[in-house]
Amino acid sequence: MSEHIDLIQPVVTKDAAGFATTSDEVIASVRAYMEVRHASPAWVNRAAYTKADLLFRIRAIPRIKITEAMQISSAHGRYVIDAVEYLGRYVEILAHRTEPEGAL
Repeated sequence: MSEHIDLIQPVVTKDAAGFATTSDEVIASVRAYMEVRHASPAWVNRAAYTKADLLFRIRAIPRIKITEAMQISSAHGRYVIDAVEYLGRYVEILAHRTEPEGAL
């Protein structure tokens, strides 16, 4: 399934009083192939990442390094990146969805 996503880098800034606030910086907005976790042989091999329940596959972006410190935002919600693997011209990102505490 094709999906439009934003790669987000959380940025922590401190004010004059020393209080930290977190804001989001959009690094890139791209199209991605999204695959939900299911019982296929490929997902069985990814068993080490038990929290990861989504795979995003995007084209590699020149001069931008995608790391586990980043997050993904899409129309379906926000996701924390668990693992990143570069495969030639493509990048595979394993992620899990973040739910606010107390959300239904």
